[in-house]
Parts: sequence; C-alpha cells; structure tokens
Amino acid sequence: MSKEIKSGKDVIEEFFSEIYNIDKVDEKTVDALVSLYNEEKLTDKNIQNALEALVLEELNPTKKADE
Repeated sequence: MSKEIKSGKDVIEEFFSEIYNIDKVDEKTVDALVSLYNEEKLTDKNIQNALEALVLEELNPTKKADE
C-alpha cells in the first residue's frame, strides 16, 4: 500500500479541474467559482458577492431580445 498522499493544494486543484464534470451543477456558478480560484480571490466575501450578482442577474435579466 504505497499510495501517495495528496497535499491540500493538489486536492483543491484536482477539484477545480473536475468541477465542470459534476452532474446538475449550475454552469454560471461554477464559472464564477473557478474564476475566483484562478484569480486567487476565493474568499468568503468574494464568493458571496459573486453568487449575489448571479442571483440579481437571474432576477433582473437584461433585455437582450429587445436589442
């Protein structure tokens, strides 16, 4: 049993590389989280702000059809 133990950083990087493969996950939410992770801005506050922005976007969609 010589399995290598992954570091926390390895586990997190593996998670973010596979997050798009999770069934029934909202792609916009995943995009926001991956973007924050890639920008090294994955904090509680930034996650809350990004998710709130997504909710507001869904509640108040822009009128692209009228353009």
